[in-house]
Amino acid sequence: MFEALPYALAAVLCLRRSKLGYMLGAVSGGFWLWMAGTRTSFVRNGFERVAMLLTTGTVDRWDVFIAAPAALATGGLVVFSVWGYGRVRPKTPVDLALVVALLAGVAFYFVMLFWLFAPRYLSLFNGLVGR
Repeated sequence: MFEALPYALAAVLCLRRSKLGYMLGAVSGGFWLWMAGTRTSFVRNGFERVAMLLTTGTVDRWDVFIAAPAALATGGLVVFSVWGYGRVRPKTPVDLALVVALLAGVAFYFVMLFWLFAPRYLSLFNGLVGR
């Protein structure tokens, strides 16, 4: 539930055509894709389960299968957030600083969630937080 908060906030802000919402959608989605796609095998394993379903008609781990549609949906979030931001006027140099601040905030938020609720996965953030 807590993992979904940045996405829900981004959706509300995007409905209001807020630059911050588009930025938050792109940054939070990009961060998730980076973590799930490069720091773990979650996304790759999800697409392997899709291939398994297509070839055998069965899936052995639906909890991993969900990674494939999640990655596609998150990729869509990033693409459409960037597209939405591209349509917003005016753009200012401060926008870049906001993106950097949001990236730091999103990373901090997810590290705190893992620290509070799933400390066994904190090793995913090695190098990101100096561990």
